[in-house]
Amino acid sequence: MNDVLTKDQWISFYINDAAYAQSITTLREIVPYRPPASVPGAPQEVEGIMNIRGDVVSVINGRDLMNAPSHEPDDNSRILIIENEGSFIGFSVDRVSEIIGFNNDQIEAGHAEHNLIKGTVNLANELFIVIDLTQYQDAQGNYE
Repeated sequence: MNDVLTKDQWISFYINDAAYAQSITTLREIVPYRPPASVPGAPQEVEGIMNIRGDVVSVINGRDLMNAPSHEPDDNSRILIIENEGSFIGFSVDRVSEIIGFNNDQIEAGHAEHNLIKGTVNLANELFIVIDLTQYQDAQGNYE
């Protein structure tokens, strides 16, 4: 039986060729990238805001958040819309891959300095950085 059906489900995506995995339990949707409206005075990683199905959503630049070099979005770029306690936030990524299956006990805890990173998991000879985007907080400590 397929691991995706018997294990926890995670959306896999890429930022600067690094593979990431985010639990789909908090994923509201994936939308094609479009430039958000800029917000003067916002933290550097905030690209701007956009209206997603009637909700105003802040869009965070995944490359800035993960300290990756800047890159212009292309046709593969997507925005992951993450829900946390009734609020929504978007994260721009280079591309979305597929839904993968693994359980929390397979995550190898690391010593990452980034509070979003839970650890890593190796699946089919590919290393995924397991991330929890619900833990994103802006400079004031607020989930947007």
